[in-house]
Amino acid sequence: MAAVIYCIRLFSVVGVGSPKFVGKVTVNGVSFTGSSYEEGMAKAAALEEEWLNTVYTLRYQDRSWTFTRAMVDADIDYEIQVQSAWNLGHVGNIFQRKSRLEALAVSPIDLEPTVTYDENLLDDFIDQICSEIDVAAVDAVVVPDVSAPVVITESQMGLKVNREQFLQQMIDLIEGSDGDTAIPVETVMPSIPSDSVNFQTIASFSTNTDTRGSSSLTNIRLALGAFNGMEVLPGQRVSFNNVVGPRDEAHGFKQAAEYAGDTTTTGWGGGVCQASTTLYNALVMANMTIVDRSPHSMVVTYVDPSCDAAVFYGSKDLVFENNTDYPIYIYTSVDRQLATVTIYGHRPEYFYHLEAVIIEKGIESTRKVYVEDSSGNHVYYEDDEPVLATKGKDGCISEGWIVAYDWDTQLEVSRTQVSRDSYSPGASVYYKGVHSHSQVGEITDY
Repeated sequence: MAAVIYCIRLFSVVGVGSPKFVGKVTVNGVSFTGSSYEEGMAKAAALEEEWLNTVYTLRYQDRSWTFTRAMVDADIDYEIQVQSAWNLGHVGNIFQRKSRLEALAVSPIDLEPTVTYDENLLDDFIDQICSEIDVAAVDAVVVPDVSAPVVITESQMGLKVNREQFLQQMIDLIEGSDGDTAIPVETVMPSIPSDSVNFQTIASFSTNTDTRGSSSLTNIRLALGAFNGMEVLPGQRVSFNNVVGPRDEAHGFKQAAEYAGDTTTTGWGGGVCQASTTLYNALVMANMTIVDRSPHSMVVTYVDPSCDAAVFYGSKDLVFENNTDYPIYIYTSVDRQLATVTIYGHRPEYFYHLEAVIIEKGIESTRKVYVEDSSGNHVYYEDDEPVLATKGKDGCISEGWIVAYDWDTQLEVSRTQVSRDSYSPGASVYYKGVHSHSQVGEITDY
C-alpha cells in the first residue's frame, strides 16, 4: 500500500498525464507555466505576430522613418521553442522527467528563438534612407582673376550615413533590441573648404630685368605668362618645360643671349632661365616640393649662386609638386624693371627662404676665346697683341639651403641643404686683329 502511495505522489510531481507546461522554463523570457499545449501555441503565435509588426521609429534630427520586422521578411521560431518547452515536461519516462524537473529547480532554462530575415530587403531599406540623408560636400569654386584668385562659390559641408554602423544597429534591432534607433550620420568636409581658400600671399619673388634687351624681355614675359593664373592642386606635379613648351619662333620666342658652356652665345628663348629662376625661388617660399632643378653652367647676375634654376627644352627642366593639403595659385608679371612671381594660398607653417652659402669663390679660367675685329676698332693688325673684350666670370662652388623662419618671431627654425653646385669660370673674350701690314697704302678705285 505504501508503494502505491509513493508512485501516486511521484506521478503528481513529474506531471505524468498533465496537460500543462512545467515551471522554470521560459521562451525568450516569457513563461508558459500553467498553460495547456493549445494555450501555449496560441500565446506563441500572438508573440510572433507582435514581434513581427512592432513599429520602430528611426530618427535623424527632426526627420523620422518607421520600420517593422515584417518589412524585411523576418521570422522567429517561437512555436518551435514553445514545442521544446512543452517537451521538457512531457517526453521521456517517469524517471527522466523527474530528473529534468529537479535540474530545472536549480537551473531554470530560457529557450532563445532563432531569428532570420531577408538581407537584400534590409540593404534596400538602408539604401533608401541613405539616399534621403546623404548630401555630397560642395567644394569652394575658385577662378583666376586679373591679379588674384576669387571665390565664386562657397563650400558646403556634406552628410553621410555611417552605413556599416547603421546596418549593425538594424541587425541588433531585428534580433531583439527594443526602442527607437538614432541613425548615425557623419559630417563630410569639402576637399576645398572656403576657410582654407583665404588667398594670403604666401610667396612673392622678383628679379631685375632692367639690363635685358627687348628680345630677352619678350622671352621672359612669354615663359612666365604661361603660369599666370595657374591653379596647382594638392598632389599635382608641374613641369616648366611642359607648361611653357618649345622655345622657338613658331611659339613667339626670339633669339637672345644665353649660356653655352663657359661662353655666351645667342639662341632661341634666351632669357627664359630668368623666368624659371624667379619661379623657383617663389615655389621654395611657398613650401612646394622641388622634384627637379639644375644650376647654370656659370653664375648668373640676377640671383645668388645655388638660387638659380636653368632650363632647356628637351633636357634641363624645373619640376615641382604641391605636397601640401591646399591648392596654390600662381600669378606673374614682367616689366622693364622686374620679373615677379606671386603665389596665393594657405599660409604654410613657416616662412621659407632660399639661401646661398659660398664654399669656394674666385675660381678663374685660363681659357681664352678670340673674336676677329674686322672693323679694326679695338685691334688692327693680325700680329698685334689681342685686346681683352670681356673678362670671364669667376667660377665658384656653393650650396643652396632652405631656411625656415617663424612667422611671428622671425627666428630661424630649421635649415635644410637642397643642393651643392659647381659653377665653371667663364672664358675671357679677346679681340684679334685681322689686317696684314701689306694692306697699308693700297689704293682703291671709287
